[in-house]
Amino acid sequence: MANISDDQDVARFISFPPSSDCENGRWLLDYYGIKHKEERHAPPFFIFAMLGNHGKSIPLYLDNTITLNGLRPLIDHFDGLAPKSKKLIPEGREEETNQLWSRYNGDMGAATVSWAYYHLLPHWKIMVDPLSIGTPGYEKLTVKYLYPLPAAMLWLLLKLNRQKADEALVTLRTIFAEVGKRLADGRPYLLGDQMSIADIAFAVSGAPLVLPLGYGGYTGEQGPLPSFDQAPSEIRSVVEEMLPTPAGQFILRMYREERYR
Repeated sequence: MANISDDQDVARFISFPPSSDCENGRWLLDYYGIKHKEERHAPPFFIFAMLGNHGKSIPLYLDNTITLNGLRPLIDHFDGLAPKSKKLIPEGREEETNQLWSRYNGDMGAATVSWAYYHLLPHWKIMVDPLSIGTPGYEKLTVKYLYPLPAAMLWLLLKLNRQKADEALVTLRTIFAEVGKRLADGRPYLLGDQMSIADIAFAVSGAPLVLPLGYGGYTGEQGPLPSFDQAPSEIRSVVEEMLPTPAGQFILRMYREERYR
């Protein structure tokens, strides 16, 4: 799991377990070696936790000196402090890196959310754990026994419908093909020999399409993603399609070799 400590001075990281932005954030904090305590919250409790700490978005990072609202401020802050050898925005390639990051975290991330939640939210038994894993006991009980309320909240916030989900899957197939072409020359990372925020964003946004172990800060475990056997048929068919592709195998390698290095 992510770094957890009882030290009152340790940084706090407020998150929603399955959120891709939160997964990006916890991956980056681990990569940069930032000691932190993750505070996971289920819907709608993550909104209360955010507002109660004077935040504006999640993930929310707070320490004794700074508050970082959302993923991009977290990236810019810690990458700016990192030595050259640890930077995830390589010097001299900032524009290309940021363009790819926007494609994978933005376009792809939004498409994954629309596609995955449309097919998963109707399944109460499948989604209770992903929505509440690692959260306080009363939040788990709320999701378990009042599931239609958080499910309806997410459905409305995301404006889900069949057409949106189908269009999202077209986008995801397109991006997987783009990444496959980029990897065709045998490069280990999307920019070449150096890992960047683009690699992490693609691995995270693509995770629900290949279901790697380790998502959500749970080393070697399923975390807040359903297993293949748990997933509904619509999810399984796409996993079977995407898993053998170069892009799908890249995601598995990123989680297997890079996520908890």
